Amino acid sequence: MMLDREYVKFSRSRALLDEALKIIPSGASSVLRTYAPSPIFITRGRGSRVWDADGNEYVDYLLAFGALINGHCHPRIVEAIKRQAEELLMSGTPLELEVELARKIQRVVPNAERVLFATTGTEATMEAIRIARAVTGKSKIVKFEGAYHGHHDYVLWSVESPVHGLEISPFRIPYYPGIPEAVGKTVIIAPWNSPEVLRKITKRHRNSIAAIITEPIMANNGVIMPKQEYLKQLREIADEIEALLIFDEVLTGFRIAPGGAQEYFGVKADLATFAKALGGGVPISALTGSKEILDNVGIGKIGFGGTYNAHPVSLAAASANLDILLENNGQAFAQLHKIGNEITKGLREAIDEAKVKAIVQGLGPLFQVFFTDLPQITNYRERLTTDRDAYMEWHKELLRRGILLFAEDGERIVISTQHNKEDVNKTIEAAEEAFKEVKRRLY
Repeated sequence: MMLDREYVKFSRSRALLDEALKIIPSGASSVLRTYAPSPIFITRGRGSRVWDADGNEYVDYLLAFGALINGHCHPRIVEAIKRQAEELLMSGTPLELEVELARKIQRVVPNAERVLFATTGTEATMEAIRIARAVTGKSKIVKFEGAYHGHHDYVLWSVESPVHGLEISPFRIPYYPGIPEAVGKTVIIAPWNSPEVLRKITKRHRNSIAAIITEPIMANNGVIMPKQEYLKQLREIADEIEALLIFDEVLTGFRIAPGGAQEYFGVKADLATFAKALGGGVPISALTGSKEILDNVGIGKIGFGGTYNAHPVSLAAASANLDILLENNGQAFAQLHKIGNEITKGLREAIDEAKVKAIVQGLGPLFQVFFTDLPQITNYRERLTTDRDAYMEWHKELLRRGILLFAEDGERIVISTQHNKEDVNKTIEAAEEAFKEVKRRLY
């Protein structure tokens, strides 16, 4: 999607995109980046604000897709990176920093008897699935319609499926060309937030299911909250079929509570994966689980490796990032929820005033606006009924007023610890005007 010139001055970003397209397919090394929004090239960030190549300033709610929990260029994180870079860039050996960060995670994450580090969320979920298959002796996984768990073939099924099939027997559709159907045969698709249907599906395959993998909050499909008791029901179903429950906390981890969704909802997973808010802007991920499961990782047992796993600079930055979040008894999380709740309250009031068909759902630091007649979006099939054209118009009107978020409602709006009352006021004022423009143009 290209932005019309009436919305922002973006001639420099447009020129940069034209140059990028001559050498980089789609213009960036992640295809979403030229869509979120195209063609803005960000050159600088501080706190809750970013500036693009044309000098436009924005309040940032994209936040590197949720990674920048403490905002842009937090001085303590930057200093930790500088200090570590001067001491040791890499060594290919065990590190004291690795032990220190693992202990910090262990203190707050409920299932973290053991901790392993990788570089990306994709690697973390891939390793979790392999470990689950190894320790259960079974080969299949259950994943849910509309769920995204990283960029490996085992989970790139029914991420975006415009044709569903029956609820009890959803179609299994590859996200991209190039994913072998043989891989798909190891993946069972189920609708999210429907424990009764899931029980029927898992009953059919109970002897072959190694794991159920889920986001505790579906945050890669807008923001869809679990129904009351749903996560506890997933825990029960996994136990009934002797499968592992994997929580993909790449987005919820270190964002909604110190111990992530496991703490917030009071449900413990067998394995959990973390990435974005763990690093606060550096490439790092973690896999946590019980000693009974993860002590099977080792030479001659289950492999786990990567040259850049537990990279010293990422460890140092992540450690500083967690220190900021966890100090003062986790006061940062109270601030995240406070600011997020103020924004969502203002958005709901703006929706009512503009009389547009829209809702806001999620919680504090993680929420989304859906243009819909429904009172709540509870699964992917319902999300497909939302008015995406209206959302894109709303996004463009916000961009024009200095508010940056993703251009499509399948992502999410996120808050950092650096967002403040000034940002809240600016955002609500811009949203009020943007909703009225959407109403005028589309309704």
